[in-house]
Amino acid sequence: MSVLFGGDLCPLGLSVQFLEVPEDDVIAALHEMFGDVASTAADCPFPWALRRMLPFQAPWTRMLTARVGRWTALTNNGIDGGDGTSPGPAIGRELGVRCVVANHVPRYGPGHAQTQLEVMGPEGEPPLMYIRTISASATDGRWGWYESGAPFPFEETERYASRLKRYRFDRPMLLRYLAHLGIPIEDDVYGDAALHQRQVTWASREVTLDEERLTFGL
Repeated sequence: MSVLFGGDLCPLGLSVQFLEVPEDDVIAALHEMFGDVASTAADCPFPWALRRMLPFQAPWTRMLTARVGRWTALTNNGIDGGDGTSPGPAIGRELGVRCVVANHVPRYGPGHAQTQLEVMGPEGEPPLMYIRTISASATDGRWGWYESGAPFPFEETERYASRLKRYRFDRPMLLRYLAHLGIPIEDDVYGDAALHQRQVTWASREVTLDEERLTFGL
C-alpha cells in the first residue's frame, strides 16, 4: 500500500474505518444518521479520491466511501488526516457488523505520532463493542503503549515486549494485521469512491493540504 496511512498523499488518509458490509448499506446508514447528505461519484478509486475531500475541516463535513473486498472503506476530512472516532463505529453498532479503525500518523510537530488498530463487533464488550485495541502513540516525544482484549492468533506478540514502545507497533505491522483481518491492503483493489457532503449550518475551520503538510514537515 503506497497511499494510505502515511503514504504518498500524507497527511490525507491517515485514518480509515472499515465496515464488513456492502457500501450501499453504509451509504444508507450515513443518510439515516446525518439527514441531509449529498452523495456524488468521485469517478476514481478510493486512495486517489482523497483529494476530493479537501480542505480539511474541524468539525468535518465530508466523507468518502468505497468497496474493498468484502469491506467498505470510510473516512472523513477531519484535520490531521481524519477523525477515526466517527461515523464508522456507530454504523457498525447500528448494523450489527464488524468495524475496524486503522490509524497511522507519522511523527510530526514536537514529537506526536501514533499507530493504532481498533476492532469492534457484535461479539465485543458493550457498550462500544470493542474486541481488540492496540496502540503505540507519542505526545511531545513521550511514547505510550496500550492494548486491550484478547490478541488475535496472527498477532506478532513478541514485538510487544520491546523496550522501546515505538517499536512495538508500526505501519508495516498495521498493514499485515489488516490483511489478516481480510482487509486488502493493495491500492488497486479499492473500488471507485463516493463523496458524501453533509449540509450543515455551522462554520468549520478549514485547513489546506499545504498547511497540513507544513504541520507534518513535508
